[in-house]
Amino acid sequence: AFAPLQPQMHVIDHTTGEEMKQSRNALTESARITRGQVSGLDLLDVKEFDAVIFPGGFGAAKNLSTFATMGMDCGIHPKAKLILERFHEAEKPIGLCCIAPVLAAKALG
Repeated sequence: AFAPLQPQMHVIDHTTGEEMKQSRNALTESARITRGQVSGLDLLDVKEFDAVIFPGGFGAAKNLSTFATMGMDCGIHPKAKLILERFHEAEKPIGLCCIAPVLAAKALG
Protein backbone atom coordinates (compact mmCIF):
# COMPACT_ATOMS: atom_id res chain seq x y z
CA ALA A 1 0.00 0.00 0.00
CA PHE A 2 1.07 3.57 -0.66
CA ALA A 3 -0.03 6.95 0.68
CA PRO A 4 1.13 10.56 0.56
CA LEU A 5 3.62 11.62 3.21
CA GLN A 6 1.73 14.76 4.26
CA PRO A 7 -0.68 16.02 6.90
CA GLN A 8 -4.30 15.02 6.40
CA MET A 9 -6.63 17.82 5.30
CA HIS A 10 -8.26 17.55 8.74
CA VAL A 11 -9.13 14.98 11.39
CA ILE A 12 -12.75 14.01 12.00
CA ASP A 13 -14.19 12.45 15.16
CA HIS A 14 -16.43 9.86 13.50
CA THR A 15 -18.54 9.44 16.65
CA THR A 16 -19.76 13.04 16.34
CA GLY A 17 -18.87 14.06 12.78
CA GLU A 18 -17.00 17.06 14.18
CA GLU A 19 -13.54 18.21 13.16
CA MET A 20 -10.90 17.60 15.81
CA LYS A 21 -8.20 20.11 16.75
CA GLN A 22 -5.25 17.89 15.89
CA SER A 23 -3.07 16.98 12.95
CA ARG A 24 -2.35 13.51 11.59
CA ASN A 25 -0.07 12.30 8.84
CA ALA A 26 -1.87 10.61 5.92
CA LEU A 27 0.79 7.90 5.55
CA THR A 28 0.81 7.11 9.27
CA GLU A 29 -2.99 6.97 9.37
CA SER A 30 -3.05 4.72 6.30
CA ALA A 31 -0.70 2.29 8.04
CA ARG A 32 -2.83 2.41 11.20
CA ILE A 33 -6.04 1.70 9.29
CA THR A 34 -4.59 -1.07 7.11
CA ARG A 35 -2.50 -2.47 9.98
CA GLY A 36 0.27 -3.04 7.49
CA GLN A 37 3.27 -1.53 5.81
CA VAL A 38 2.56 1.61 3.80
CA SER A 39 5.17 3.43 1.73
CA GLY A 40 5.21 6.95 0.34
CA LEU A 41 3.69 7.55 -3.10
CA ASP A 42 7.12 8.47 -4.46
CA LEU A 43 8.29 4.86 -3.92
CA LEU A 44 5.63 3.31 -6.17
CA ASP A 45 7.38 1.97 -9.29
CA VAL A 46 5.03 1.11 -12.16
CA LYS A 47 7.45 -1.62 -13.33
CA GLU A 48 6.91 -3.56 -10.09
CA PHE A 49 3.09 -3.77 -10.33
CA ASP A 50 0.59 -5.23 -12.79
CA ALA A 51 -2.12 -2.69 -11.90
CA VAL A 52 -2.93 0.17 -9.55
CA ILE A 53 -6.09 0.68 -7.50
CA PHE A 54 -7.12 3.97 -5.91
CA PRO A 55 -9.76 3.51 -3.20
CA GLY A 56 -12.29 6.30 -3.01
CA GLY A 57 -13.77 8.14 -0.09
CA PHE A 58 -12.35 11.06 1.83
CA GLY A 59 -8.73 10.05 1.20
CA ALA A 60 -9.18 10.58 -2.54
CA ALA A 61 -11.43 13.63 -2.13
CA LYS A 62 -9.42 15.43 0.56
CA ASN A 63 -5.82 14.16 0.58
CA LEU A 64 -5.15 13.07 -3.00
CA SER A 65 -7.17 15.94 -4.44
CA THR A 66 -9.05 19.07 -3.47
CA PHE A 67 -12.33 17.71 -4.85
CA ALA A 68 -14.05 17.90 -1.45
CA THR A 69 -13.60 21.68 -1.33
CA MET A 70 -13.34 22.69 -5.00
CA GLY A 71 -15.48 20.19 -6.90
CA MET A 72 -14.56 19.74 -10.54
CA ASP A 73 -12.20 22.73 -10.36
CA CYS A 74 -10.00 20.66 -8.04
CA GLY A 75 -6.35 19.86 -8.33
CA ILE A 76 -4.79 16.49 -7.61
CA HIS A 77 -1.69 15.45 -5.71
CA PRO A 78 1.25 15.69 -8.16
CA LYS A 79 2.54 12.22 -7.22
CA ALA A 80 -0.92 10.66 -7.71
CA LYS A 81 -1.07 12.37 -11.11
CA LEU A 82 2.32 10.97 -12.07
CA ILE A 83 1.35 7.46 -10.96
CA LEU A 84 -1.83 7.56 -13.03
CA GLU A 85 0.04 8.88 -16.06
CA ARG A 86 2.71 6.18 -15.80
CA PHE A 87 0.22 3.31 -15.46
CA HIS A 88 -1.80 4.71 -18.36
CA GLU A 89 1.32 5.04 -20.56
CA ALA A 90 2.31 1.46 -19.64
CA GLU A 91 -1.22 0.31 -20.64
CA LYS A 92 -1.67 -1.33 -17.24
CA PRO A 93 -5.06 -1.55 -15.51
CA ILE A 94 -6.14 1.33 -13.28
CA GLY A 95 -8.87 0.64 -10.72
CA LEU A 96 -10.80 3.61 -9.35
CA CYS A 97 -13.40 3.23 -6.59
CA CYS A 98 -16.14 5.63 -5.43
CA ILE A 99 -14.92 9.24 -6.02
CA ALA A 100 -11.44 8.21 -7.20
CA PRO A 101 -12.36 8.42 -10.95
CA VAL A 102 -12.04 12.19 -10.44
CA LEU A 103 -8.30 11.62 -10.04
CA ALA A 104 -8.04 9.94 -13.45
CA ALA A 105 -10.23 12.57 -15.09
CA LYS A 106 -7.92 15.31 -13.83
CA ALA A 107 -4.65 13.42 -14.45
CA LEU A 108 -5.46 12.04 -17.87
CA GLY A 109 -7.91 14.66 -19.13
